[in-house]
Amino acid sequence: MTRQNAQCLMRLVATMLPTVWVVDSNCFIHLGSHGDDKAIKDISAACKQMGAALHVTPGVHKEVATVRMKKWNNKPRLLDVIAEILTTTPVSDDQIRGLAQRIGERASPQDVDLSLMVLASRLAGQGEDVVLVSDDYKMTTTGERVHLPFRTCPPSTFFQRLSELGPKAARPRLRGLSRKVRAEEMRYAISRAGQYDIQSKLTWMIDSLLQSKPAPSAAKTDATDDTALVIALQRHLAGETVKKSRLKALAHLPDICAPVSALLQTNRDELSSALNEAQIKMGMGLAPVNAQLSSIAHRAVAPTFSRVETALGLMAKEDGNHARAREHLIRGLHHATLVDDDDAEMNAMFHLGLVELVSGDTQKSAELFEASSVEASRIKSKQVQMVLASAIARQLNGDDEAAANHVAHCQTLVEGNESVAAIELENLGNSLLAVGRPVLALEVFDEALECATESTDTDVAMRLTESIARCDAAITGDDAAQLKRMRSLLDKVNNIGGQAAISFAAEVSAIEERRSWQEEPLADVWSDWQDSSALIPDATMEVLRGVKQDDSLLLICYNSEIGNIGIWLPDSDIEAIDASRHTVSINTRIKVAHPPDSLKREHRIRGIVALEDEGAISLQVFEARD
Repeated sequence: MTRQNAQCLMRLVATMLPTVWVVDSNCFIHLGSHGDDKAIKDISAACKQMGAALHVTPGVHKEVATVRMKKWNNKPRLLDVIAEILTTTPVSDDQIRGLAQRIGERASPQDVDLSLMVLASRLAGQGEDVVLVSDDYKMTTTGERVHLPFRTCPPSTFFQRLSELGPKAARPRLRGLSRKVRAEEMRYAISRAGQYDIQSKLTWMIDSLLQSKPAPSAAKTDATDDTALVIALQRHLAGETVKKSRLKALAHLPDICAPVSALLQTNRDELSSALNEAQIKMGMGLAPVNAQLSSIAHRAVAPTFSRVETALGLMAKEDGNHARAREHLIRGLHHATLVDDDDAEMNAMFHLGLVELVSGDTQKSAELFEASSVEASRIKSKQVQMVLASAIARQLNGDDEAAANHVAHCQTLVEGNESVAAIELENLGNSLLAVGRPVLALEVFDEALECATESTDTDVAMRLTESIARCDAAITGDDAAQLKRMRSLLDKVNNIGGQAAISFAAEVSAIEERRSWQEEPLADVWSDWQDSSALIPDATMEVLRGVKQDDSLLLICYNSEIGNIGIWLPDSDIEAIDASRHTVSINTRIKVAHPPDSLKREHRIRGIVALEDEGAISLQVFEARD
């Protein structure tokens, strides 16, 4: 495209953008949290280039009076640095009351929000093209219901729009600001899932981002059903035969989206780079395409992108890289909302909840688990797993009443469905183990074993006894208080009696007996170098934790045949990862000694192993059962 054509196009699109933005308090709060020292200049320059203005009411000034620019030196007040680009217009109380009566008092937003809606309506009546910027979805639904003459968009879309037609130098910064704000909006929407229809809000958020200039009048795709075209494109990408008329309506989209179908045949090691390449190629292909066809393409490939991002998030979580896991899972959730994929949304929010649990944000973890349980209830899948995860997070957050309510709900789901519940509880326990939470997993496995015993599922019961023994081996004296609290909560998940209770007691007795002998010192130790198979037949153990001191590392490891062993690495650069599961393989000769009493008591190890060649061990991510 020539520079002259590009400038013409910019002017044309600018005429289709709002001339007025009416902005609510939440947008400025986001700006204070995430805006860098160039943000205000970037916004001012973008508005000037677009010929647009920012309008507020005095109520907004009051609500953001204490907001500061947190990323700036000296953290100045937001109002002090942004005042020159704001136009403040008062709105009378009579006008606010009048709009409230028109809406209906019970459904009406708060007074400051009403004042912004009055101002937006007034400016629209003066011939301005007005967009009200707010992430309060109630303002959108209310405005549509009473036919107010303005559009709405969330703050993230507002910053995205500024980035698209602002000065070239400001675009990357404004896009970055938009992404950060969008992540906050998504998290907040998820946290309120139990209070309103989250899917409608997420759809509105995403639709506002996708909206662009209208398709050229000559385009004939308007008469074609978009949903049918989305399905047709998905079928084509899956290798199915599609009607020629559908392919013709899709124009160049099959070729543009072809890199996405290749993701389905990509192995794990290449998946991340393949995803980036597919998105780049698709972005380049869609750049000249009109908004309607572009939206069809995005919706068609969203299920694939969602699952790939979620898969990458799970891989990162298994490696203990929870920051990267969070990024992938959030993107997976974002793609899932494009196509209302309840199953993908449920799984993404569940794994995000696990990531937040590890990071210590139990409030956010509980909200994500509760949001996932809403989706689970909608699709009748994994309800026990999601509800009990909510209970655990709520108790960890100190919300005992909410935790008890979740457990009571879980008990109704388990009753009469013990066989299915055993599997769901086992999966939850494995998920908690995967993020280094054996204390939580232990009590979940215990309830799962009750269910498996009641349903006489021997194979599941055998797996669960091994899982319980592994968790028990990882627990130290410091965990006793949390274990007691968790046990008092989760004991109510299942009621067991009769012959099943007798069988369960026998299982527990066998676990206790094994624990007893696995805490005894090793019968045989040796001071000469011997093959590792003399101690560990398969030379592989699971890492429970690492104890670092200066340059040395003591790996506390578990093997189901011998219990806990300490592997001493006097000069190790291994970063012990406690928030993930790993196995360690020994490929060298070893010496074995009895541990000092202090280590024996603290870590319940039966012996300490020294390696002839310290470099001849390898850590691998634990591969759990599907």
